[in-house]
Order: sequence, then C-alpha cells, then structure tokens
Amino acid sequence: MSQDGSVNLFVCVVEEGSFSAAARVLGVAPSSVARQIQQLEQALGARLFQRTTRKQSLTEAGELYYRHARRAAEELEAARRGIARMTGAPAGVLTVTAEADLAVALISPLLPAFLQEYPEVKVRLLLSSALSDLVDGRIDLAVRMGQLKDSSLVARKLFESRSQLCASPAYVKAHGRPAHPLDLAGHQCLSFRTSAGRTHWRFATPDGPCEVPVSGPVQANGLEFLKSLAISGCGIAMLPEWIAGKELERGGLVALLDGFPSLPAGTPVSAVYAERRQLEPKTRAFVDFLAARLAGR
Repeated sequence: MSQDGSVNLFVCVVEEGSFSAAARVLGVAPSSVARQIQQLEQALGARLFQRTTRKQSLTEAGELYYRHARRAAEELEAARRGIARMTGAPAGVLTVTAEADLAVALISPLLPAFLQEYPEVKVRLLLSSALSDLVDGRIDLAVRMGQLKDSSLVARKLFESRSQLCASPAYVKAHGRPAHPLDLAGHQCLSFRTSAGRTHWRFATPDGPCEVPVSGPVQANGLEFLKSLAISGCGIAMLPEWIAGKELERGGLVALLDGFPSLPAGTPVSAVYAERRQLEPKTRAFVDFLAARLAGR
C-alpha cells in the first residue's frame, strides 16, 4: 500500500468510526482494511487503535498520528483537486447529500450510468433532510426540493416537482371519490410533515385558491412511506409525480381532483453547491448529468 493510500485509509477509518464503515465507503472488504491498518501499525512501530468486541478508539499514538494524517490528507486532496482542474478529468470522491426520497427515486436509478461514464469518480451519498454546511462538512453537492434561502449557495434547478392527490382503488371504493377540495374534510388524509401540527392542502379552483385543513391517521416525513400507506388503502395522499407516477400508471393508485390542481403549481428540485469561481470537474460532471436526465420530468 502506498504512503498516500495508508494516510487516506487511516483517516477514513477514524472519521467513519469503524473498519466496516470505512470499508463500505472505500468499496473494499473489512478484512482488507484491518490488514492494511495492521501493516501501518507495524511500519510505525505503534498501536493506533484500541479494539474491543464492542468498540474501537484511538490510542495516544493514534491521536497524534490522526492530527498529522488529517492535515496530510487535506493537502493531498488539495493537490489532487488542482491537478484535476488542470487536466479537466472528473476524478476523486464526490460527496453528495440528498433527502432519502430524492436519493431513492431519482439519484439511485441514474448512478450506474454516471459511474460507467466517469469511472474515476467515486460517490459518497449522505441521506439527510437538513441542508448541511456544505463547506465545513466537505460536501460537494446537495440535491434539495424547495426554494433556496441561503444566499451564499448556488442552486441549479434540475426540474419542477408537481404533486398529485391520489388514493388506492380500494380506498375510493370504500369511501368514495371527493368531487371538490372541501370534500377532503370528510376523508382520511395522509399528510407529509416534519413537525407536529395541522396540515393544510391548497388547490386552484374556478373561484380562486382554496386552502383545506386535512387530518387522518398518519403524519410522516417520508414520501415513500406515505405512498406505501396510500397503496394499502389507509387514506388519501398528496405525492410528487416522481414518487407516485409508476403506481398511477400501474393502477395501484388513482388520481383524485384532477380539475383542481394543487398549489403551488411546482416546486424546484435543485443541485445546490457552495459558491465558487470554478466547480471541480467531478461536481460539474454530476450536476450536468443530473440536469440532462431529469429535465422535462
């Protein structure tokens, strides 16, 4: 193993918290990580980790080595980025954060083609609903739904997300089909919320916008979860078309209130990154790739 490789592997083990977690990030077997750490310890003549059956922690020598190794890894990464900018070839670890629903429905199906097109890029995907500090978190890119509020970030819109009210055929058969948004007051509604409280759905009507308070057996902050409940007949859900589209085509869900479009008419889904004079090739390649394949959804 090269000196650069041993430094990066050691830093990865420390920051991921375990040999197995580092192995998943690096795409190697945990036994390989353990073997390389053992070789590093032998080369240094010191034990770096205190390992038990339940946990792993740094020794005093490990703490000292990590402080220097972290700086060395950052310098090596800065050098690699500089060379990548010079050559223009997308390469290195691309760290992306996205909400779980966006990652599963939109990013996961596209990743194999991206990795095949850019074999020198490795993707590290963090599933989070929070817009993490991209700079301090060393995150290259976030994929988010909604308007951008932080002026220090740049957002490139990938597509416009539109929502559809839907339920299962079994629910419609048992409870009837609402004819007007106000009818939803008498239905079991499955609402998306990130905190406790009452949910309101808004619709466009011939008489102007109509806001309806809805309630039902479940509130959740996961769209895929709400979709599965709707399919099982638990109630009516307001879902993005990119979540519900396949089930609407298959008949697992049926569209409701087609004559009353939900408001807002569309919500941007964007690639968000820290403002820089020039994006790294790996980041630009991924943003361009997503924009090309998600346009027109």
